[in-house]
Amino acid sequence: MVRLCLAGLAFTLGLVSPAMAQPFSKSMAECAGIYAFGRDYVQSDDVVYLLEFGQAKWMNAAIIQAQGEGVSNPAAHVDAAMKAKYDEWQGRGVLVVLSEDFGDWRDYCRAFGAAQGIELNPTSR
Repeated sequence: MVRLCLAGLAFTLGLVSPAMAQPFSKSMAECAGIYAFGRDYVQSDDVVYLLEFGQAKWMNAAIIQAQGEGVSNPAAHVDAAMKAKYDEWQGRGVLVVLSEDFGDWRDYCRAFGAAQGIELNPTSR
């Protein structure tokens, strides 16, 4: 039910169309790529820690999801999707972290994580 609501919300907001729908494992891996890209452009050790934690949680969730989707090599599938999204953002340049598009992706990943029950913030160090 949560997946249907999230998919409906993404469709309504125009983030995806029926033709653009993709497996959740790929979306999760792409969120890991967003976290990895953001991590490269922060100076605060606390923020670096949070982004690395979030990236690891996304990668783990994506691999588990890919297994459930029947992907033959879940780790390679997830790693490739994560790296492709990271490279896409890297190609846009450093100032993209200040863009509305990047902010929208961060918001999407947070909402997607919450809908999937993925805890992206550590409760303690």
